[in-house]
Amino acid sequence: MGEFSGIILVPIGEVDPVIIAWLKEDIPKILPANVRESTPLSLSPRHFQNDRDQYLADGLLADLSSIPRDENTIPLGITGADLFSYSLNYVFGIACTGRALISISRLKPECYGMPANQKLFRWRIFTEAIHELGHAFGLPHCEYPGCVMYFSNWIGDTDRKGPEFCYRCRRRIGLPGKA
Repeated sequence: MGEFSGIILVPIGEVDPVIIAWLKEDIPKILPANVRESTPLSLSPRHFQNDRDQYLADGLLADLSSIPRDENTIPLGITGADLFSYSLNYVFGIACTGRALISISRLKPECYGMPANQKLFRWRIFTEAIHELGHAFGLPHCEYPGCVMYFSNWIGDTDRKGPEFCYRCRRRIGLPGKA
């Protein structure tokens, strides 16, 4: 992870403070990071697409470049808005080198007709946050289905892979191997 020094959690729109607290606690379990919270950003109506009833993820990700930070800190946006990207009907998150964004909208078990399950919901949020942060560090998708960097075609992929990097992805971003 080179000169990486921290992660700034950026609520975008209305985000339950419990989710921010979960991420502050969970992210350092995988990434040796100073995790702190910034002031929230508003959910900009200019990124809303009426015909889809969704927000353009790429636009919200670009908005994160306005967060004051040093060059070694990565902003992670968290929103409850349902997101899409140009070639995808929906996304759980999106990232580019140096910044990342997740949506909790489609991570809720209720979205799939399941009963509310706080443990599963937290697990999905944690997994997607680490996945998008991996992209922010420059990692591509991984072909190993158990690696957090595996592409999630559907929520079942997210549930199966969990928040851990495989050995190869850990090495690529400079994390020590697991014992």
